[in-house]
Amino acid sequence: MKIRFHSAKERNPTQDNGLEVLYGPGKRLAFRLRWYAIVLLVLFPALWLAGRYGLDMVRIEAPALVRLPTLEIRARQAGRVQALHVQVGDHVQAQSPLVDMDNPEWSLRLALLLGEEPATAAGQPDLVTRNRAALASLVQRARDRAASTRALVDGGAATRGELIEAQNQLNSREAELLAFERSLLGGAGASEADRYAQQREAERQWLVGQMDNLKVSAPESGRVVEVLAAEGENVGPGTPLLRLERSGPAQLWIYLDPKDVEHSSPGARLEVRLPDGRWLGAEVINAAESANPLPTDLRKPFTSPTRGLLVPARFTEPLAEEWRVDSLPVRVRFPNERFTLLGMTL
Repeated sequence: MKIRFHSAKERNPTQDNGLEVLYGPGKRLAFRLRWYAIVLLVLFPALWLAGRYGLDMVRIEAPALVRLPTLEIRARQAGRVQALHVQVGDHVQAQSPLVDMDNPEWSLRLALLLGEEPATAAGQPDLVTRNRAALASLVQRARDRAASTRALVDGGAATRGELIEAQNQLNSREAELLAFERSLLGGAGASEADRYAQQREAERQWLVGQMDNLKVSAPESGRVVEVLAAEGENVGPGTPLLRLERSGPAQLWIYLDPKDVEHSSPGARLEVRLPDGRWLGAEVINAAESANPLPTDLRKPFTSPTRGLLVPARFTEPLAEEWRVDSLPVRVRFPNERFTLLGMTL
């Protein structure tokens, strides 16, 4: 359809079939503006896409995440989580108690050693009986654990290393029971009793050290960002218990388009746009060493999942405390050297 604005009515807007129309000029102007608005509305999406494409050609931007230094606290010994002294968001100081753990077998054996006194079978038969029963209980518990671990290994729910550890624990308990029985033999002299006492003291000291290792404290000051264990849960050595945010400077993880790899050199300058619209200076720390998929919240609308060069960077200006949020999405902008040489900054 061809639009004409120079018809007979346009030349004589106040005449309509020989009649005088007083509102003709205003009506013709509104008619023209309406058509201009329709044309602009139809062309707006194409103009917007063309503008975005043109900006992408001359402006180098990339999504990024603000990453805070964190420390993962793990269990040093196997045991049961008895108490959690912190929750997410708590600020802790160095050496503050975080988690209390307990090992029932160690606790029982330590209580037995602390309450046991040097005696012979003829002197205190009740104490000897209780000692023998406690050792037999430990042996039976270790035997049950080894059997259950073997069943888990057969079902694919445990590893061979865990089975070997359970079997070693059973052998240790059986050796303790045999040593106790040997100390109660009729021909045991003073030297045998002394050796048994020394063995008990060495075992007591070892158990006290192991029980102290079950108490987890903060290695440094920071803020608790995630609690990974629950009270009453049984954990093994190396199991993550919680994550602690350290007080070091924040970093940037930039997902750079591979075609802009020349901007990933160490020391390259860039600007970071915070969610409130402010810009902060930053610089690249190391060159990209891997290409990672973009997180879902960093992908642009109507685009397929892509991978970006993971470039670490650091802020060269102080970051406000309210923006020290781990995994905060931001945008970064690199200077375009071609336009910088022409005296333009984009």
